[in-house]
Amino acid sequence: MSYLSRFERMNGIVNAEWIRTLRAPVGIVLVALLTRPVLGNEFVLGSPHIATTILIWMLFAASFNLLFGYVGLLSFGHAMFLGTGVYVTAIGLSEFGLPFSLMTLLAVVVSSALAYVIGRIIVRYGEIYFAMLTLAFAMGVHFVVNANPYDLTGGSDGIRSGTTPEWISSFRGRRLIDVGWVDGLFASVGLEPSYYWFVALVFAATMLLLWQIVRSPFGRTLVAIRDNEELARAMGISVDRYKVWTLTMSAGFSAVAGALLMINNYGASLRNFGPQTSAEVLLMTIFGGVHFFFGPVVGAFSWFGIREYLQTFEVLSLPLVGAFEAGTVLSYWRFFFGFAFVLVIVLAPSRGLWGLVRGYAADAIAAVRRRFADE
Repeated sequence: MSYLSRFERMNGIVNAEWIRTLRAPVGIVLVALLTRPVLGNEFVLGSPHIATTILIWMLFAASFNLLFGYVGLLSFGHAMFLGTGVYVTAIGLSEFGLPFSLMTLLAVVVSSALAYVIGRIIVRYGEIYFAMLTLAFAMGVHFVVNANPYDLTGGSDGIRSGTTPEWISSFRGRRLIDVGWVDGLFASVGLEPSYYWFVALVFAATMLLLWQIVRSPFGRTLVAIRDNEELARAMGISVDRYKVWTLTMSAGFSAVAGALLMINNYGASLRNFGPQTSAEVLLMTIFGGVHFFFGPVVGAFSWFGIREYLQTFEVLSLPLVGAFEAGTVLSYWRFFFGFAFVLVIVLAPSRGLWGLVRGYAADAIAAVRRRFADE
């Protein structure tokens, strides 16, 4: 059998319909399982502690992209839905001693209801007005939380005490699952019962649900609306209703990320509602690629990976320049991320980093196929 035949056979197996269907679910599970071990490797970052934060932000960015990437609506105030998840769970645990699972469910309901009401009011206006009005609503929510109504939100100090569920314990700065049978299960496979694995389980479940939504007829209708809204209206699609429900679902998934973030950050902070949080998730999503399901995942990983990688440098050695202390310079990591952001946008303005990588991989496969065909 020639090399070309073997390559075509292998390529055919990879592109088989059943494998193409399983690519995304397998990719989600691999991201959940491998993020911590990969980041903890000394040849990568040697910093497994940021893996939990990265998974949570991946989920938040993917939730945001359901609205931005699939239906084309830009929200400048998406932090209010993440913050709602953070504060509802924090208030429920610290003030009323309610279970975390119940408060997470309540956070999803409250965040979704807030998004539904806002969507019914503003979704009929144009895209730029939608973006500015979401920012206006987010600033209004930020003001209310900062005012500390009924001493519930803690004002500018946030909520820091009584926010840890009883099944979570801390040991040397690490969050551990303090449940007997879970300890035994993890010990049997030689793993520590880290909070990361709970986040990984929730991440995988919610991302698989998001994947089912975007590949369903509902998700394909969202893409049709994004690509040609006038044609979608002419075909009888209730565009405004789809937009409202997309905003509602996006807010619900964001609230799940907020509930996980509350435990990870030891409480609630007013920054969770801030415009900087909305701007960061927007940058991550565009950097990774808004038209791909895994684009926001790649964007969030790059954002935190670049930050952690640059901030670990104390001394940097360059050819011709030699070694010099770079800790102060590299602490301005946002400048370097901004440079990478501009570079990716110039090279692939609508595809982002993930689209760029996919494009290069497709070119490489085509080059290999031509090489074998010539032999």
